[in-house]
Amino acid sequence: MKTSFLKKLEPFIRQLQPMAVQPTPAVADYRKDESIKAVIFDIYGTLLISASGDIMQDSYDASMFCQALLGADYNIKVTEEALMAIHPMFEQQVLNGKQQARDGGTPFPELDLVDIWSKTLARAEAEGLIAATDEADIKLFTILFELSSNRVWPMPGMKDTLAGLKEKGYPLGIVSNAQFYTPIIMNYFLHGQLKETEWLDGFEKDLSVFSYKLLKGKPDPAIFAGLIAPLKQRGLAPHEVLYVGNDMLKDMYAAAQHGFKTCFFAGDQRAYRLRKNHPEASGMKPDYTITTLSQLNEIL
Repeated sequence: MKTSFLKKLEPFIRQLQPMAVQPTPAVADYRKDESIKAVIFDIYGTLLISASGDIMQDSYDASMFCQALLGADYNIKVTEEALMAIHPMFEQQVLNGKQQARDGGTPFPELDLVDIWSKTLARAEAEGLIAATDEADIKLFTILFELSSNRVWPMPGMKDTLAGLKEKGYPLGIVSNAQFYTPIIMNYFLHGQLKETEWLDGFEKDLSVFSYKLLKGKPDPAIFAGLIAPLKQRGLAPHEVLYVGNDMLKDMYAAAQHGFKTCFFAGDQRAYRLRKNHPEASGMKPDYTITTLSQLNEIL
């Protein structure tokens, strides 16, 4: 019987090391707002420190491929350096997938990385670079490579801030460019548990939108539009909902187009996305700007 990829993942994820934020030049600008009835969060660069500031590789080398492949039970047939030939294959699959989605009418496509890596490693195997064993697990490879090439760690105050908002009774939601492993990582950081799930414990399912499930990414209007109906069912209007994110285009501008109140999180330089070259974002003024998550307690 094939071993659960979560069991194999556990020793790797428990080796993750703390990361420190890199302060930004932003100045906090906020006030008390008793009209807010719910809070929606971005993840990468907002709830999580990310080495790249987003859900993408920060850097990678041959050793990362080697560790991820061996950890996921693939045999390596070439030198470690020769494994670098895999990444151009991956990038080509990404380009092809995104172009096909754009041709089909999706302006901001999100891809399922398990599918992309599955195609990539199948080609690598056909070219004699690797060989899959009976225990080989593409999901495990995908998350191991992500954790090594884009290190993550909870943003300071994440757990306490979320716990405080829950205690006050605020419904919490997520709108994030994410992959299948994002809920796994978040639930581990929040609760110390490893489990395969599509949702974050403590967040409302009907108020949670993950790009990999829609195959559409922010700032696609469909991402935020998907919240309108469930909010209405809860008796909430968009102007009573605060969206917290670190990107002026993908988060602040996109959320504001649907009437959400906006809170720009400027807590880490790696994720400090002003988007000054984008006309939609350059004139964007969020309702609030914070430099630590704990400042949300002074707004709510």
